[in-house]
Amino acid sequence: MKYLLSLLLALALLAGCTSQASPTAAGSPNTTADGTLPIRQPEAIEAIFQPIVEKNLFGSVAAFSGRLLKIERLSDNGYARGYKAEVRMLDIYGNVLAAYPVSVPDGYWITTLTATEDGGFLFVLGFEDYQISPEHWASDDGFASHIVKCDKTGKQAFDTVLDGIEGSALRNCFEANNQFFFFGNIETPETNVGGIYSPTDIFALTLDQNGAVVKQRCIAGSDYDKLANAELSDGKFVLSISSQSDDGDFAGSNSGGFSANWVFTLDRELETVEKQLARGRDYFDQRLGFVDGVPVYPSSPLLTGFEAGTPSAVIDYGDYYLVVSKRTTGEYEHTPIYV
Repeated sequence: MKYLLSLLLALALLAGCTSQASPTAAGSPNTTADGTLPIRQPEAIEAIFQPIVEKNLFGSVAAFSGRLLKIERLSDNGYARGYKAEVRMLDIYGNVLAAYPVSVPDGYWITTLTATEDGGFLFVLGFEDYQISPEHWASDDGFASHIVKCDKTGKQAFDTVLDGIEGSALRNCFEANNQFFFFGNIETPETNVGGIYSPTDIFALTLDQNGAVVKQRCIAGSDYDKLANAELSDGKFVLSISSQSDDGDFAGSNSGGFSANWVFTLDRELETVEKQLARGRDYFDQRLGFVDGVPVYPSSPLLTGFEAGTPSAVIDYGDYYLVVSKRTTGEYEHTPIYV
């Protein structure tokens, strides 16, 4: 039986883990009557997990099969923009497997971390023009997002500059059929004015294994359209979208300037094969990891059966899962992490 464990920093404890466990084969877990995984509070922290708790190694990680990715900020300029960081790939016990140094310019931030099938990783360095001062924007027209791919040693494999895609915010990445698929938002070209809020479109992009652009497209209306999330399901991409448009790809929204919720399904050629207005807030949450091969989200039923705070990652240890989460204590400077 697999267990879903919660570990409250310095208070709740881990037990029953004396060696590193490899992930088990996917299968249906033994669940409780309400469909959730059984949860137990362990009584002692094994030595191998003490550094994770003491150093808060999993405070902000993205979990993949057997690997974790995180951004380690190396310089802190306070309110000054621009900083130095490392994108680090870790094993599930927090040991660094590879790292790539990044100089994050003014107005930029790392928007996506993805572990790749070759054992490496990639990330997107995106920007928003409203975060760049008008003087800086006027003096330099070279703003563009980057997609950086690294191998399993942290050596750069490619750095694709997305010319003409300024202001893009690529939030979701998937690897399939030896290609990389990205989804996010882009400022509408007809209304893009540096430093000024303008409507956005949904943006989709495909790269090959060498970083060359294979295809790109916009899903667009004349008003503000925002990607809530995207997921790869049964070989197709399912996009959850909030749209204020009543025209273009969103004709029939009848939004009246308010948000209407859509679900678009795209094939691997980025062509729309189905779209429908969603009932209620039919959104995906941020994916936290996988349980028996199935994506897990903060709203997933198995995470609602205990005081999980704000979950940020689910890590598979083979015999059990760890849930990384924040719980506010009421003290601004003290928000412990528990798993």
